[in-house]
Amino acid sequence: FWTTQFWRNYWEFSSWVGNLIWIRNIISLLFIGLMVWILVRSGHAYLFRIPRKKWLSYSVLTVLAAIVLICFNYLTAKHVQGTNEGWNLFIAYSETNFAEFGVYLTLIVLGPLMEELVCRGLLQHAFFKNSRWGLDLLFPSFLFALPHFSSLPSLADIFVYTAVGCLYACLTRYT
Repeated sequence: FWTTQFWRNYWEFSSWVGNLIWIRNIISLLFIGLMVWILVRSGHAYLFRIPRKKWLSYSVLTVLAAIVLICFNYLTAKHVQGTNEGWNLFIAYSETNFAEFGVYLTLIVLGPLMEELVCRGLLQHAFFKNSRWGLDLLFPSFLFALPHFSSLPSLADIFVYTAVGCLYACLTRYT
């Protein structure tokens, strides 16, 4: 069958880094497609409306997507360590142009889009909308900070990324 031949050639063509990145990209594309479908189906341009009956299933989906983001960033951060030399080395690990394209697609398009859909879309607008204690600002901001840690974070790292996440959350909430 032609699809098995295609996948067999793909796996031989790519490297372990490319495989990891493209698996993450496929999961991201599925999640993004599902979230866009939910937005279109709900009829709202930018706000998520989750029915009470489906709250648990969307919660599980959000947690799984967040785990995928954090695990991917942890696995890649071991090689990158947040420096230009580290990124060049990581791209050299990818060994193929197809895997390198996957790295760029992840960093430039799919990564930020997933962060926005999970942190701003679901958490801020659907689960914690207009929370009395500011959970719609704090929880998405902390979750926004988690994937950006390249190693064991210091308190300053946690504070900086959470503060930037709070700033983005406030801008989203009040505009």
